[in-house]
Amino acid sequence: MRLRAKYLLVGDLELVENGVVEVDDQGVVVGVGKYTGGVAADLGNVVLMPQLLNAHVHVLDAAMADRDDLYIDDLVGWPHGAKYHVVKTLVRRRRHIPLLRAVARRMRGYGVGCAVVYAEYAARDVEEVFRGEGIEALVFQEAHGDFPDYPHVQVASPVDHPVDYLRELRRRYALVSTHVSETEDCHEAGDLALTLEALDADVLVHLVHVTPEEAAAIPPSKTVVVNPRANAYFVGKVAPIPLLLHLKPLLGTDNVFMNEPDPWAEMKFLHAYSAAAGWGLGEREILSMATVWGWEKLKCPPPIEVGQKMRALAVAAPYAGDKVLKYLVKRVSHRDLVAFVEGTRILPV
Repeated sequence: MRLRAKYLLVGDLELVENGVVEVDDQGVVVGVGKYTGGVAADLGNVVLMPQLLNAHVHVLDAAMADRDDLYIDDLVGWPHGAKYHVVKTLVRRRRHIPLLRAVARRMRGYGVGCAVVYAEYAARDVEEVFRGEGIEALVFQEAHGDFPDYPHVQVASPVDHPVDYLRELRRRYALVSTHVSETEDCHEAGDLALTLEALDADVLVHLVHVTPEEAAAIPPSKTVVVNPRANAYFVGKVAPIPLLLHLKPLLGTDNVFMNEPDPWAEMKFLHAYSAAAGWGLGEREILSMATVWGWEKLKCPPPIEVGQKMRALAVAAPYAGDKVLKYLVKRVSHRDLVAFVEGTRILPV
């Protein structure tokens, strides 16, 4: 199957105008380039790009949507934050599956093909529901001083637990993650050192309060995730992303109860914040945070390149001008999504 589109974003988001992608019967890309003739299914006036990654999202807490009337620790702090009481009750009564399905469908409608989900409870249910709705899910089950029966674990903060317990988590589990330096209190308590040394976490989320020296010391093997809207709402400060660019940070939307899990909204916010802060982040960098850098770090979503499974998103092309990357980062919303292209299937959004 050959697919033609007005624009392609291939490999490391290189722009190809009047492009064509060839996909074999197994749904693998076998050719990418400029259209020079021949039979092709014409997708029309669209940008064919990688699907989006939401690299940090709490989905079960949608049950307490827009409950933002408490201090951050009273809302989400382990073990007594309001979130834990609400979510535990929801799961115990088996009312979480319809909610998970609704959130997954909503995220799919934003063009999300991959999600890194923090599950306070019921990680396997989260994984199953999301994959059933077409989203590849890397799920982390929260450890509450115990040892969950799940291969990936996270802790709300390393300062909540003894050092020996953090080391044992690292020894037992394939992937380990944590929030780190989200609040000034946790940063001052030394949570980054605990994260890198005792826990040796694979995925570090937030990093709002890191210093230049601390950012430079984070090993390049680590995956870091920033959540600009959530950090602005909760702690009035955004992670110093220019200090983290060497780590190719990923973009997440954080708690569904607080933020709509919409990566387009996150990109718009970050683009505006970068301009106001004088950071000068480029549109390609911002779009990479929500797409191809996720492939480098977590193997999802795949880029559009030879040898990779075809999992793309067709977005209506710019209605004016030719600044494609800027248009995607500043202007696109779910209303502009046309179709998912998965293997040899073209699925309307």
